[in-house]
Amino acid sequence: MRCPKCLLCLSALLTLLGLKVYIEWTSEPRLGKAYPGPRSTPPGPTPASPEPTLPANLSARLGQTDPLPSAYWNQQQWRLGTLPGGDSTEVGGCRAWGAAAAAEIPDFASYPEDLRHFLLSAACRSFPRWLPRGGGGQVASCEDPDVPYLLLAVKSEPGRFAERQAVRETWGRPAPGVRLLFLLGSPAGEGRPDLGSLVAWESRRYSDLLLWDFLDVPFNQTLKDLLLLAWLGRHCPSVSFILQAQDDAFVHIPALLDHLRALPPSTARGLYLGEVFTQAKPLRKPGGPFYVPGSFFEGGYPAYASGGGYIIAGRLAPWLLQAAARVAPFPFDDVYTGLCFRALGLAPRTHKAFLTAWPADHTTDPCAFRDLLLVRPLSPQDSIRLWKQLRDPQLRC
Repeated sequence: MRCPKCLLCLSALLTLLGLKVYIEWTSEPRLGKAYPGPRSTPPGPTPASPEPTLPANLSARLGQTDPLPSAYWNQQQWRLGTLPGGDSTEVGGCRAWGAAAAAEIPDFASYPEDLRHFLLSAACRSFPRWLPRGGGGQVASCEDPDVPYLLLAVKSEPGRFAERQAVRETWGRPAPGVRLLFLLGSPAGEGRPDLGSLVAWESRRYSDLLLWDFLDVPFNQTLKDLLLLAWLGRHCPSVSFILQAQDDAFVHIPALLDHLRALPPSTARGLYLGEVFTQAKPLRKPGGPFYVPGSFFEGGYPAYASGGGYIIAGRLAPWLLQAAARVAPFPFDDVYTGLCFRALGLAPRTHKAFLTAWPADHTTDPCAFRDLLLVRPLSPQDSIRLWKQLRDPQLRC
């Protein structure tokens, strides 16, 4: 009789213990903790289940919890639903966000001119395509059976003809499953030479320029990302992977394709891959290209892949557009991409073969590049020389 009683007591004890664990698990918040800072893993799915999510309230996921900093971006993100849309001339349109920034930031007038211009129009994200007069230069949609496995989306500027041509003649040249596009703003820049006729010829000659009618300056680089994502949704929704890179990068395409094809499907679905920075903070010294005033943003940056070159899964394009509508504008394109990925609960993956700050005096020995995937910056001449050396059948390392 004593043995059955022991079993009954043990069973009851295990039941109570299981009930306690279940109650504690269900009572935890499901959005994860606020971002705790450098050297930590951003909140999001485990590597085995990299599915994006976009909660109704992004504040906790983006680290905006009490006590909330008084900086404008932090306050805006706390109360932001979605960014205003519509034409810039409409009441409450996209320029309303910038007007509020100018009115609410106490030292707005002391901001660098480029940063002020960015903030005044940062929520304006709908721009028409810039097309050559007389037609031509249309960029074809991706259609079966020619949907690319890898789309090379290269950020350039209208005057960088040599850099674009070097990409076309080297790592961006036609290859099975790979397609090349360049992302540019208007060639008719304010206070700059009008390059419209030259860019129009180039566009008609190669049909690989995605041009939009906005001022092509460093603080508008995020527009290229967002307009590309929108273009993909309409014209190339089934692309597997997108490489976003600068036109002074050199990419070892065969090695990159081998790496992507070897990825487990669970990893590939949520891929955000490059040279990842996990400890970056705003630079507070005025006059530098990455200066961020304390009255605009407080805190550390999210983990993000360097804008020199990174890979994302094509299926994430519509998710990133949704996230961008609910993440307050930020002046640096790669940091903003990191914020949008963090809003989706996805973390970047670092790869040691992405080197986006290659020293100018470093070697261009082809043997040093064989195991790398992406390197920048390289001059057009160095890119062409390296390409030829890597393709030389007599190369011995």
